[in-house]
Amino acid sequence: MSIESTNPGAGPETPQSSRTVVFVAYPQMGLLDLTGAQTVFWAATCRLAQLGLPGYALHTASLHGGPVRTGEGLVVQTRRLDELSNEPINTLIVPGSASIRQAMLDNAPLVDWLRVTAATARRTTSVCSGAFFLAQAGLLDGLRVATHWLMADMFERLFPKVELDREAIFVRQASVWTSAGVSAGIDLALALVEADNGRDVAMQVARRMVVYYRRPDNHEHWSPLLQSQYSIAPER
Repeated sequence: MSIESTNPGAGPETPQSSRTVVFVAYPQMGLLDLTGAQTVFWAATCRLAQLGLPGYALHTASLHGGPVRTGEGLVVQTRRLDELSNEPINTLIVPGSASIRQAMLDNAPLVDWLRVTAATARRTTSVCSGAFFLAQAGLLDGLRVATHWLMADMFERLFPKVELDREAIFVRQASVWTSAGVSAGIDLALALVEADNGRDVAMQVARRMVVYYRRPDNHEHWSPLLQSQYSIAPER
């Protein structure tokens, strides 16, 4: 496993108001890709409130607003993305989808919105195959990135200008952060919270959620232990 940070910049700063985090929704997105990271920022906001500090203003938004059905079938209520165009966005988060190629075809205007909005957002991030949207928008050219291991071959075929790290849980390259599949979005969000608020707050969030603050160094997408369990699993 590798977790890289390049150009980390200055340490945590105390903001004067809450930071706006926009979760970009679209039909057939992965539910945990969305809600895992959302829960981290919600828990961080709770902890920061205890400290008398501003937290995060969380918005889930889609191209057309209204209900959006996830790949798992749960419907999420969303705002319209254009309603947020005039707000200063601290962090953009794009979840992935098991049907990412179809999702990109069905939501082509989303790529244009990301290309424009990322230019003014403080950070642009993706969970799982959400990296496909960022790459399609030209935001990952020349960068090292992470995505879900199942989609690695397809990603490299579609985006030869992007360097894919197949082992990374998440990768930071300046203001662009990408992460691997599903639960790696939680790792990514914890790292974002730490970058904003310091180690203690991030550790309190991890403790509240009963997750690793940082996964052990041998924790990869497709670990040897998981491979062995898969290979000896009884047939059903």
